[in-house]
Amino acid sequence: MNTTSSSYSTVPLSSEDLEEIDRFLKAWCEENGVDRHNERAQEVASALIDWYSTSPSYRQKSKLEHAPQVPESDHIAGLLNRLK
Repeated sequence: MNTTSSSYSTVPLSSEDLEEIDRFLKAWCEENGVDRHNERAQEVASALIDWYSTSPSYRQKSKLEHAPQVPESDHIAGLLNRLK
């Protein structure tokens, strides 16, 4: 029985990908005044990794100097709303 959706596939992350995710997390923590080791930051980091690893098209766009505006995922939006 196949439990994964055909639209959902996880792509292995490179060290460059992890550095990019780390930059996103650092910016989020600074903007929200949250320590990187805080539980909220860990939830955001987990969501970023999940989103980034399942969105290969965004991975390429995020590496551009002027990445296009990409709508945030429902999961990340939900986490951010919980933090308010």
